[in-house]
Amino acid sequence: MQLEFYNSLRSIPKGVVIAFVLTLFVGATAFAQTVTGKVTDAEGVPLIGATVQVKGTDRGTATDINGEYSIEASPGQELIFSSIGTDSQTITVGSSKTMDVVLSGSVLIEEVVITGALGLVQDKSKLAYSAQGLKGDPLKSTQRDNVFQALQGRISGMTLTPTSGLAGGSVSINLRGVTSIGNSNQPLIVMDGLPINSSTFNQHTLTSDATSVNGNINNNRDDVGSRLAEINPNDIENITVLKGPEAAALYGNEGANGVIVITTKKGKAGTSKITYSNRFATSKITRFPEIQTVYGRGVNGAVSASDSDYFGPKYEGGTQFYDNVGNFFQTGNNMRHDLSLEGGTEKFTYRLSGAFIDSKGNIPTNEYTQTNVAVATEYKITNWLKSTARFSNTVNSNVLPPGGTQGYLIGTLRYPSDYDMRNYLDEAGVRTLTLPSANFGNDNENSFFNVYKNARTEKTTRNTANVALDATITPWLSLIGRFGMDTYNTGANRFFHPESNIGFGRSGWIENYIDVGRILNTTMFANLKKEFGDFSTNLIVGTSVDDRRNEVSTDYGEKFYLPEFNSINNTDPTTQRNRTTLTRTRLVGVFAKADFSYQGWLNLSLTGRNDNSSTLPAANRSYFYPSAGLAFNFTELPALKDQLGILNSGKLRFSVAKVGNPAPPYRIQSRLVSQTSTGGGFLFDFYGDNPALKPESVQSSEIGTELGFFNDRILLDFSLYSKNITDQIVVQRLSYGTGFIFGLLNGGDVKTRGIDGSLDVNIVNKSNIRWNMILNFTKYVTEVLNLPARVNEYYDSDTWAVGNVRASAFAPADVLASRFNAPTNLFYEPLNGRGAGTATAIGGWSYLRNSKGDILVDPNTGFPLRNANFLPIGDRNPDFVMGLVNDLDIGKNINISFLFDIRKGGDIFNGNEMYLYQTGLSKRTLDRETPIVFPGVVKDGKEESETPTVNAKEVIPISNEQYFSVAIQPEDFVERDINWLRLRDITIRYELPRALFGPKNIIKEASVFVNGTDLFLLTNYTGADPYVSTTNPATGGSGGFGMDFGKTSLPRSFSAGLSVTF
Repeated sequence: MQLEFYNSLRSIPKGVVIAFVLTLFVGATAFAQTVTGKVTDAEGVPLIGATVQVKGTDRGTATDINGEYSIEASPGQELIFSSIGTDSQTITVGSSKTMDVVLSGSVLIEEVVITGALGLVQDKSKLAYSAQGLKGDPLKSTQRDNVFQALQGRISGMTLTPTSGLAGGSVSINLRGVTSIGNSNQPLIVMDGLPINSSTFNQHTLTSDATSVNGNINNNRDDVGSRLAEINPNDIENITVLKGPEAAALYGNEGANGVIVITTKKGKAGTSKITYSNRFATSKITRFPEIQTVYGRGVNGAVSASDSDYFGPKYEGGTQFYDNVGNFFQTGNNMRHDLSLEGGTEKFTYRLSGAFIDSKGNIPTNEYTQTNVAVATEYKITNWLKSTARFSNTVNSNVLPPGGTQGYLIGTLRYPSDYDMRNYLDEAGVRTLTLPSANFGNDNENSFFNVYKNARTEKTTRNTANVALDATITPWLSLIGRFGMDTYNTGANRFFHPESNIGFGRSGWIENYIDVGRILNTTMFANLKKEFGDFSTNLIVGTSVDDRRNEVSTDYGEKFYLPEFNSINNTDPTTQRNRTTLTRTRLVGVFAKADFSYQGWLNLSLTGRNDNSSTLPAANRSYFYPSAGLAFNFTELPALKDQLGILNSGKLRFSVAKVGNPAPPYRIQSRLVSQTSTGGGFLFDFYGDNPALKPESVQSSEIGTELGFFNDRILLDFSLYSKNITDQIVVQRLSYGTGFIFGLLNGGDVKTRGIDGSLDVNIVNKSNIRWNMILNFTKYVTEVLNLPARVNEYYDSDTWAVGNVRASAFAPADVLASRFNAPTNLFYEPLNGRGAGTATAIGGWSYLRNSKGDILVDPNTGFPLRNANFLPIGDRNPDFVMGLVNDLDIGKNINISFLFDIRKGGDIFNGNEMYLYQTGLSKRTLDRETPIVFPGVVKDGKEESETPTVNAKEVIPISNEQYFSVAIQPEDFVERDINWLRLRDITIRYELPRALFGPKNIIKEASVFVNGTDLFLLTNYTGADPYVSTTNPATGGSGGFGMDFGKTSLPRSFSAGLSVTF
């Protein structure tokens, strides 16, 4: 049959076949036509590069420089017109061969409100400084209870470092590098126009710190959290970050480190609505330092009845090992419930909110709970007078795990793996010891015993009130007054069992303290706005008073009568001591701000503020801070407007400012402190007076640009800045002949230079999918130009980690070289001295070298020699950091948001590895039985000659345990050029279709979500996690970032929840 059909086809004449094929071709093309036209925007401006595509085919074209196009299409086919920055259109081809199309702009990148100084909303196009805003909801969606931990990677120029990964942990914030090497670099936090308390408790005010008690609570052990954690993320409408002094000059010396301005949510007129949301989460710490389980405890390869280090013989075959780390660090769980009610009329609006958090951490007994209640109102008293008010109450409690050598991480790692740490009590209820001749003070610490028998707890109650009156006197004049109060009361308890390593030496000790703080702030100003033809002006004149009071009272006692009775009355009265520290400061300022604008494209801003500070002597108490800025919107020039093609908006900005950092209180006069150990009385404390003390001076400048492309579908914001900080307030050791140990003086100059910027791109803009990406970039370096006379290194003792390594600021390399009589190149790569002349250095011991950089070796022991001077051995400052924020809408109901955190370069001190190495637990000690010849030259008098003696002396480390503590120097544990790529958070949210809620619409909106934080980390760091700090935010200077010792890494967490609005 098929053969017959084929033969019949062959019998048809070829002419007929050709005619038939031509007929088909002509029929197919008879209806095709050339369609031409022009594509413009809503204002008639030609759109260059707009795409025109025949739907369902691969046929397409693009418009030329005049917005014109030409394409083949048949009637009935559909043409899709699209252009960056506009909504696409689909149009059916008709009989007409000309189709002109107008594409309207779409809101692709939602504008975030910028709240500037004094809490006033600003027109971003007229700002002469860098300011970046964020809406509150994206921060809330990260599901981090401390909203500031969600800012990392979302603001250019900002870096944040958590103190630990524990529940209720604190975070250090830095804007544009180091400003002060001795004082705080934390930015000012302003909420609804008034400064609020963002402090972290300074544990040096405790009696235990003053008396140098074993286990005393200083700022590099406990993470006590901070006042920042008490801000409810669900109450935040938006956040604006004023990065440099230029932006914050109106705040005077309080704004020297930048300002974070928080605007809280207010009620909206209309139908009342109730919103309830919840979250349930689990977390797990997945990254720990690795330890060896080949060698047990002992000395020089032999068993010891009392030595807790791991330099003994190998474990016997068949030894049972226990996963003490896995057994101790548990899965944490967290729940959060939020409820808000808002509504009102055109005359009066209200919003009430409440939140409850119960977070059980990854360490047994570590628990953080918080209850937060707030009410915000707005009342239009008359047509010209409006009042706003907000009151909040927060109660939180925290069980505080310590860090450092006596923290749970180090204690658990060091506990012998052949013992089950869970068996911490014997049958008599006494702590179990693991060494035959050990006592409770020198046996390996048992972390289970410590968490269940010791106590570190605190409870805080905080109240804030903010009332504002806004009077519109005339259309061009308004008077604004804001009055705020921020108070807190913290009660805390430290209890150390006499059988614990910390409590044993004093037969147990206890310390209770109460920390009471208060801020009263008043700001009043007049706001005048007037237009004169093409000119518009805005003048602000005002005054502010900031009054702060803090009192810490402590009770301390030792020698328990009953080992487990947690009471100061359970101590020997002769050991009981108390201490009260009262601090009061007052800052009174007057300020003015004048803005001038010409046709909107040229904007000049001038500010001036004069402060009077109670912490300075009368002669230096009053000081003036000016700033000036110019913003040039060149795309608004009549000659250039709509003439720059794809560039639709462009601004150049330049600003300069002078601000300062205030001095700490009570340093201009010598102060008396109570004497607690020799019968009472008073004596001078460690610090001598300085009646000539001045504030630190910060002179800064910034130049930047803001560009918008394709109708703002692509936005670029870029800044280049420089800060010169002089008259640094530093602590200097004094001659004992003065009667004091330390003095506070002005000395040292620092310069910070950097670039930061953001690139905001709407990558995909379709009806069923939208993808927006923001890239935030930060790079800076802080140079130490000089330090006070004969000072080589400046550091805060809180940053001391292990092996005397600390975070330091070092004098320049040429200064160090002249003082140490060493070649300058010893303080630079590739040798050991990276960090000279920087404020972010790592300071510590290093190897002794000759002028060629060879390590010198002791001819008798074969051990390398230590340089007696503390030198720079690393620089913690990264080359740059980036945040990659992604927001993806799929259809109308699904949203996916995620953030990548990227770091390039910078050194990390792996203090955990050094500690494990010195105690024999590091895997790097497994070659202990292998003979070693340390590379270097012998210090025999020939070390500086052309033919130095190369070391050939063989050492067997296992036979001399000192090798692990003397021969190896801290510089070996500084890991260079650390990079990371971290998925900080991801949230997938699904908006339930409204059709599910029924016709009565009792439920207005509902959504469910799943979330993950810190899900994965790619890094060349060999330790657990480089994103830690050895100290908390109470420490001054550059802080403890890049110092990894004794703190747990961030846990990996997963959460799910829902939100319902009625």
